[in-house]
This record gives sequence, C-alpha cells and structure tokens, in this order.
Amino acid sequence: MSLSDELVTRLLEHCGHVCVTGEEGPIADATADRYRQLGEPVERIGHSLVIGGPARDTARPVVLLVGHLDVVPPTEDDREPRLATHADRRVVIGRGASDMKAGNVIAMRAFEDEQLRRDSPYELVLVLYAGEEGAADSNELRDVLAAVPWLREAALAVVLEPTDGQVQLGCLGGLHAVLTFRGQQAHSARPWHGRNALTQAGPLLTELDRDHVAAVEVDGITYHDVWSATQAWTPGLGPDAAPTTAPVRNIVPGEFMVNLNLRFAPSRDLDDAEAELRAWVGDRAEVTVVDRVPGAPPRLQDPVVRAFVDAIGAEVAAKQAWTDVARFAEIGVPALNYGPGLTAQAHQRGEFVPVDALVDADRRLRRFLTGRGDDQRLGTPA
Repeated sequence: MSLSDELVTRLLEHCGHVCVTGEEGPIADATADRYRQLGEPVERIGHSLVIGGPARDTARPVVLLVGHLDVVPPTEDDREPRLATHADRRVVIGRGASDMKAGNVIAMRAFEDEQLRRDSPYELVLVLYAGEEGAADSNELRDVLAAVPWLREAALAVVLEPTDGQVQLGCLGGLHAVLTFRGQQAHSARPWHGRNALTQAGPLLTELDRDHVAAVEVDGITYHDVWSATQAWTPGLGPDAAPTTAPVRNIVPGEFMVNLNLRFAPSRDLDDAEAELRAWVGDRAEVTVVDRVPGAPPRLQDPVVRAFVDAIGAEVAAKQAWTDVARFAEIGVPALNYGPGLTAQAHQRGEFVPVDALVDADRRLRRFLTGRGDDQRLGTPA
C-alpha cells in the first residue's frame, strides 16, 4: 500500500468516530483498545489518553505528539467520511478532517512505527485529549497534565492543530469583557425623558471599527493584537436571556452591553493585557472580565524548537489564535503548532483535508523524529 493510500485509510477510519465535545467516550474506548492490543501502556483520564511513557533504560528526551479527539457537530455534508476531488486535488471529507484528525493520524502513524521509535533520538508519547472544542473549563488537557506529572518533564510538545503546513509558534492570549453602557430608560416616543445607553456606545464602537489591529513582534515573529466587538444586547436579549423573553421595541434602553474580545500577542501577561483593556475603555463603560486565557511565547531560540524548525523545513509563522500550546507554556514545556489541516476548513460544512498535505506533513514530521535533518530531500509524491 502506498503512503498516501495508507494515510487515507487511517484518516477515513479516524473520521468514522464522529464524537462531538462531551461525547468522546466511543473514540476514547476504540483508541485505548487499539493501543492496549499493541502492548502499549495507556493511561486514561476522563475521555483523554496518554499512550506510551519514558523508558527506564534510556535518557532520551520525551517528545509529546498532542491532539484532541473531539469535533464540532457534523453537518450532512461531512457526517460520512469519504475520498473526493476538490479543485483537482484528492481530499478526504469528514467532520474533523482538518481540525484535527489529520494531525492525529500522522502522529499515530509515527508512534506505531517501531523502527522509527527505536532509532529516534526522542522518546515518543501520544497525548489524545477531550473537550478542546468546548468551554475552557471542560478542556481535559489540564487534567491530563495534572494527573500524569512526568509529562511536565517533556522536551517538546507538538500540537498537531491545522496550520496549513506551517510551523506556527506560540499563540495569542485572549480576554472577553462585557462593557456596560448606562443611561436612563425612557419611552421611545419621548426619549428626552431618558438617555439612550445604546447610542452612548457609538464613539467607542466607531473607534473599534477604525483602528482594531496592531502588529506586535515577539522574538522576531509577528503577531497581531486584535480588538473585536463580537456581541451586543440590551437587557433581556443577551446571552443569558430567557428564551421566552419578547423584545420590546418602544423603549429607549437604559443599559447596553457589548462583548469586547481582545486577542493579544504573547509579549505581555494576562494582568498587563487586562490593564490595557481597562485603560482604553476608561470611564466610557463599566468593564466586567468574563473569560481570560494566557498566550504562549514562540520560544524559537529553545534548542529543541530550533531543531524542529530546521528539520521540518516549512514556513515559520505566528499562531494567530489561542491553542493548547499555552497550557504547556504554563508548566514550562516548549510547545509549537504543526499539522496538515487547513485552517480555513476548520468547522466548515463539508470539511476536508488534501491528501497531498497529509503526505507532506507525515514526511516532514518524520525528518524531525528521526533526527535526520537535511540529509533527506523533501518532495510531495504523486
């Protein structure tokens, strides 16, 4: 069987387990059974798995191959995985094909290669976890890192999220804050009896529309701070409103709420970013921070990160998003994002990944894992 056919077969099988966030039990069961039958040690934490472990007879540094098992809800266009053609390229269609079952498949294939693991300068461990696509507090990776303390000694974590084949370093931090503009409720026929909280927000929203992106360089890698208003509502119509609440259209609102999302470069910590947000809003609105996650620095000068970048031979860029590399940064483990999936396909209807991207990422990842560096010429096979 050719490499491309093997990868397609593996991905179609992996995509066959359509387990949305919170329902990862079946795919965790199947994956745990697979590796126990192969004689591998398996630790299970909830619906998350740690497969393999540092051998007692070797001092090789541990490299974690990390992926999440859950997907967002499927559509009729991607519920059934299949091979197809798109823009003259062979693609695998299936929910999670790009985000991030394609990455899982190349990680699992490398881990199952006995000769690669025997000859590699690294000890390989698979970390396949649940809950990534949902709320941060239900993401099981933090539980895994707490339950298996030796993971904290890893030399590198490769998070195989979709990166369009780039090596994407670090990640953005994020803040969500509710801005509350206060006025005085009144009848819309006599607005002079009150003060419209909605229109009070106009100058701030206009400023956001005019100037909301800033380039920030960190260790030679360019990230972009982004300020976005993502939701807005008046009382009774917000995210927590009762579904039976009827809109009242003849009231000048005395309150108007805007959800402000700041994504910031890993040049500062959460407290610094929150202080920056509060200073920008000033006294124009009340600020309530409702969610915050730290970023992760690129760590390009870390020797094992540098070795990965040099061996892979792919374009290096910033991760213009938040990923679980931040959780590894919190415990001092160098981490990076690299995977065959297409970022533009994540969560799309009819989600797909090109077969040639799978093959290319598989070969590049093995260059690092085998320690061969530049002595093997890369190419995308037919």
